[in-house]
Amino acid sequence: MVEDEKEGWKLTYRRVTPKWASYSGIKNEQIRYVRAIAVCNDRAALFVINYSSDEKIPYDPIVVRMVRALKAEGC
Repeated sequence: MVEDEKEGWKLTYRRVTPKWASYSGIKNEQIRYVRAIAVCNDRAALFVINYSSDEKIPYDPIVVRMVRALKAEGC
């Protein structure tokens, strides 16, 4: 989050818990969504997706599916 803010992303949402973190921001008509989760052995898994702000409505369900799919399994 700090690095993205330094690069000019205006964060519009952030949520941090002990097991996961998410944030989104806007920069130059682009939206960035980042999701990270804790996985086995003090490691993390994450994804970052960038898309045009005029594509927010079609991308919303895609982001929701990606968040639900990112799970720590087999630990």
